[in-house]
Amino acid sequence: MKYLSFIITLLVTFTISAQEIKLKKEIVYISDTPTFSYTKKAMGNELYVYKLNTKEEIVTMIVDNNNTESKVDDSKKIVFTQQKTTIENKNFRSRTYEFLISLLLEEKVIDLKGEINNDNLIRFKAKYDEGNVNHTMMR
Repeated sequence: MKYLSFIITLLVTFTISAQEIKLKKEIVYISDTPTFSYTKKAMGNELYVYKLNTKEEIVTMIVDNNNTESKVDDSKKIVFTQQKTTIENKNFRSRTYEFLISLLLEEKVIDLKGEINNDNLIRFKAKYDEGNVNHTMMR
């Protein structure tokens, strides 16, 4: 199952390449068009994405190092606060924020206006969420 998730992620990477995402001066540019605002916190380990020029949060992305020095159990969390939904995946740990934003757009979880499609969010969570991956090194 994890192998299938990795293959799907790899295929989406090649599909998304036509849509260029850039994070620059607290603005997310999609194909050179300002689309969302963002803020980085926690020394760049947290990215908060907002509707353009507002503080209306769309999604938060968090690097989770599980309070260990080992990178084996690291993951990234994608948090939709309003929908009370968290997706956690080890395969995302080496992915850029730009990639994850592209993936959410490609999977139609969010649109260019920052609206969230709940049905697609549920499907995305089923497809990519590995649940609590924190405890692989402990026990």
